[in-house]
Amino acid sequence: MKSLPLSKEGTILQKYALEISQRVPKKFLPSYRSPCWQETDGLKCLPYFYQIGSYKSGTSDIWDKLVQHPDVVPVLKEPHWWAWRRFGYKELPCHHEMVLKIRDLTGKGDDSSLDWYLNWFRHQTGNMSPNQVIGDGSITALWGIADGIANYTDPEPSHVLADVIHAVQPGAKVYAILRNPLDRALSEYFYSHKRETKTPEEFHEEVVKSLKETKDCLRTKKSARACAFSLKIGNWTKFVPLHGAYYLYLKEWVEAYGRDNVHVIKTEDWIDEPKEVLTNLISFLKLDPLPETKLASILMRKVRNSRKQRKSQFKIMLNSTRHLLEEFYRPWNRELVKLLGHSSFSWGI
Repeated sequence: MKSLPLSKEGTILQKYALEISQRVPKKFLPSYRSPCWQETDGLKCLPYFYQIGSYKSGTSDIWDKLVQHPDVVPVLKEPHWWAWRRFGYKELPCHHEMVLKIRDLTGKGDDSSLDWYLNWFRHQTGNMSPNQVIGDGSITALWGIADGIANYTDPEPSHVLADVIHAVQPGAKVYAILRNPLDRALSEYFYSHKRETKTPEEFHEEVVKSLKETKDCLRTKKSARACAFSLKIGNWTKFVPLHGAYYLYLKEWVEAYGRDNVHVIKTEDWIDEPKEVLTNLISFLKLDPLPETKLASILMRKVRNSRKQRKSQFKIMLNSTRHLLEEFYRPWNRELVKLLGHSSFSWGI
């Protein structure tokens, strides 16, 4: 794990998350598995675990299966507070009704306060038992930075979201879900344009344009890390090649928490061996093992968020597009293999 220098203000939290440093205690209630504490108006809890990404990689399906575990409170997956709402983002990409309900309950006109985040869980947990845990499945956490979303011209961030969450919860459980970056890119593109008719040729044009912008950024900033963390807030329609360069983001979490404390799942393994993947995830989270019958019934649930494209949309990739993306992702996959210690994360590229 990396040793983080103290800021001039004293600590990472005081510099990047003053409200959190003033509200969240250093020690939580020992009788609760989730990080909870008492305030005058009742129990407050932060997530026990974080599912940090990535986009279009089966995160919704794994979340749906995991929250069927009796020890996990089935809260909605993505509040997007740490990376987005904390900095004033008010859009509704998902969970519209709940976001508005918590906004009204908190009564501050936006979603940036810690109260909003705590209310998100408090409103959904009811009479949570001390043995139960809650999680946050916001995929934006993977590439979040410490002090908001950087502009294209911003310098490289000194700290990222992994550092802030670790400063608050050094004992949190963190896991990521990664998919072959070529398949993920194709899926993201067609999903982002699901109300339009798009062709493989148009996807190729988007790839060429986005790769050029990425290379321009690399020449300007001279740092892949700076470019990786420069996406503007709430930008869901633009294909970002670096989002598939998982090494750049996951490295931050591994350095903050340590390799043994960051569990990584391949989407392809989830598709091929869901029982083994879910069992290993439950073990990593230190939840009680499930009986075979319960595990089987969970895995029989309908696959979540697996949308079929309209017949007019040819969800295929031209060979020329594939070649461009393979050339771009190959060096990042090699770094990911070194980071995680497993050759399967090259996806054969």
